[in-house]
Amino acid sequence: MPQTICYEQPLNERARSLLRLEFLFHQVQHSLAGPSTWDSRTALQGLFDILALTGRNEFKGDLLKELERHAAALNRLRLNPGVQVDTLDRVLAEIGAVIGQVHRLDSSALEVVRQTDFLSAIHKRSQAPGGTCRFDLPALHFWLQHDPEVRAQHLQEWLDPFTPLQDAVTLILRLIRDSAIPQPEIAYRGFFQRSLDSNAPSQIIRVFLPRAVALFPEISGGRHRFTIRFLEQPDPNRRAVQSTADVPLQLACCAI
Repeated sequence: MPQTICYEQPLNERARSLLRLEFLFHQVQHSLAGPSTWDSRTALQGLFDILALTGRNEFKGDLLKELERHAAALNRLRLNPGVQVDTLDRVLAEIGAVIGQVHRLDSSALEVVRQTDFLSAIHKRSQAPGGTCRFDLPALHFWLQHDPEVRAQHLQEWLDPFTPLQDAVTLILRLIRDSAIPQPEIAYRGFFQRSLDSNAPSQIIRVFLPRAVALFPEISGGRHRFTIRFLEQPDPNRRAVQSTADVPLQLACCAI
């Protein structure tokens, strides 16, 4: 079990979408490994959410622009003394490979998944509370009786066309996170605020706290500044309140 907990806050809509997609891909992959029918239901719901988030026509173009932006930023580092050129070239080659995968993305295969009658019927019914109950969707109930390996195979077939998008999301977030090293800070009386450099827009704020600390951060921010309030909530049935203690933390403002 990790000794620290990392809390992340996106500072723009693109970073917000990337973090949500990363979460959904992790959710689906975890559920795929589970043998129960409830695992398969969770994987299906994650797939529907992925379909919703990637449904915009410009989504592919946005990913390509982000990858190309990171490649350009890293190429500029060649001018800095002390840069490890081998490492830089390896990362740039990785970005180039993922850009190629996204360019070759089979949009027709994605559309086939979106138009699958079986999935469309489940997705439509899932909008209603309890709408995927066995009497509402006998086809789903029948599918769930298949062996776990068969269900996992079907789910993987529906997810495979999204692999280039998943690889792009994973790489972009890794580059963003690796762009800043956490630094020690103190939130006096449970409050921390900092201005941001608008010439180097930050993408994600990362806050690291020891697991033993009985606090969690509430982070809000935008292009110019961000604030962190540290809250206490020993009982989830009671409202969280701001701590009055000075809180040591590790902070990374990821900008690339």
